[in-house]
Amino acid sequence: MAQIHLDRLRARPLSWSSISSWEYDRERWAKKYLENVVEPPSKAMDFGKVIGERLASDPSFLPSVPRLPIFEHGIKYTFAGIPLVGYIDSYCPDTPAFYEYKTSGNVKKWNKKSVKEHGQIDMYAMLIYVAHGIPPEKLTIKLVYIPVVESGSFELEIGKESVQVFPVKKTMKDVLMFASKLKKTYKDMEEFAKEYNSIST
Repeated sequence: MAQIHLDRLRARPLSWSSISSWEYDRERWAKKYLENVVEPPSKAMDFGKVIGERLASDPSFLPSVPRLPIFEHGIKYTFAGIPLVGYIDSYCPDTPAFYEYKTSGNVKKWNKKSVKEHGQIDMYAMLIYVAHGIPPEKLTIKLVYIPVVESGSFELEIGKESVQVFPVKKTMKDVLMFASKLKKTYKDMEEFAKEYNSIST
């Protein structure tokens, strides 16, 4: 069983979702990424997907949200033996630039500090550099926060607060630091998979 679960980890490209799940709850991460237990998407995840799709298809929807010409730009790249994958919400190779859209009911979640420390931005800046050769200093990066609220019927809808756009600056130092953290994280995942399997057998 240990080898089966380790093979599953290595066969699946590492995404930001996996990294953030690992950092949040390792047992829950193991269920999803080692045992292939499918979790039903939450209302918040479904709503965020709907918003992203509508931003891509309807220019009149939320006109205050900045857009780039390419939506859901996928990058797959093997770095230091680690298969990686990322899907950038909005991307332009010519500017060059990328934007990430975030929906949340917590109006205090995103601020200059939390945006600067958000590892997904570092990961995508790294992927763009290693896959496309664009250094992070040349990228125009923005995190766009779209507030949402729960309606009386327990469904989500766009909140009344204004959309917030946070410019982000990244450097090669940020990319190198993330790359180092990424290699350690993946090694820790492999070690955890071995220990987790020995416990679960």
